[in-house]
Amino acid sequence: MAGVAAVLALTASACGGDGSDSGGGDGGPGTIKVGVGTRQTFEFLPAEYGVDLGVWKKRGLNVENVYVQGGGQVSQAMAAGQVQVGLTTGSSGADAILSGVPSKVVGLIGKDFKMMQVVVAKDSPITDVKGLKGKTVGVSAAGSLTDYLAKMIAVSQGWSERDVKRANTGGLNEQLAALESGSIDAFVWSAEAGFALEEQGKGRVLMDFGDVVKDSVFENIIATNDAVKKREASVRAYLEGWYETVNYMKAHRAETVAYMVKKFEVSETVAGKTYDHDIGNLSGDGSIPEANLKGLAASLVAQGVVDDEPATDEFWDGRFVPVAKAG
Repeated sequence: MAGVAAVLALTASACGGDGSDSGGGDGGPGTIKVGVGTRQTFEFLPAEYGVDLGVWKKRGLNVENVYVQGGGQVSQAMAAGQVQVGLTTGSSGADAILSGVPSKVVGLIGKDFKMMQVVVAKDSPITDVKGLKGKTVGVSAAGSLTDYLAKMIAVSQGWSERDVKRANTGGLNEQLAALESGSIDAFVWSAEAGFALEEQGKGRVLMDFGDVVKDSVFENIIATNDAVKKREASVRAYLEGWYETVNYMKAHRAETVAYMVKKFEVSETVAGKTYDHDIGNLSGDGSIPEANLKGLAASLVAQGVVDDEPATDEFWDGRFVPVAKAG
């Protein structure tokens, strides 16, 4: 954790910050640092798009995004005090909270897991999920969403967890290099990567996780207990800006697709296909249905994180949603 904290301190410094929790309280929203688990993925696009749209600036909030590798490192950054808000997966976020990271889930990003896919090489002999037994699947990092989903492949098929080997490979470029070299047989990533690789003739989408994980929480927004207690105005302003951005994206397909082309360096076809596939899953107000909260709690037992299903209020703080000022 000390090593991660040092790296994050340098990253924050490069973004113009010093790692301190500045502003807030009676002085207004101030500056807030946000840990982002993955940069080039549609569901986290509002983190950057919102900055460019000025949704936080008009609320007096300065947002600094700190990019790390996967949900596990987001949790480490929060535990180290380097960020006050985290964008992460439902499972890794709740795992970290129950493991002692002083934070709570405060808003939903998306609940449907169809946004995540398994990608194999174009000429791979693997034609369905059963072909993954005994294979090596690339994930971004231990404790990340991709790591959890690779485990769920085995669970969904009634296999031992060891029947799907997981390799901590890193970002999208590293995943593709590992796939091309044959060191992994497949990898888990978000939809835009699969669509892009298919268009480029470098990969093939084998499956998505819409039918593998149901009634749970795909990804969410987490805030540290300290931020919730001492900087409630900052947390509210961040959530308002986030969901304003999401609702703008929902109402402005052409502009959002063009932004994706620029930021993700993909074709308009891939950006449009990703938008159409994923936009309906993005929450517009942050609310999480009770069935999904309970599903997330149950999944923590299935993953071996806890022995007994936790009460949802152990990881969820619903005071901030539904966000009413998100337009």
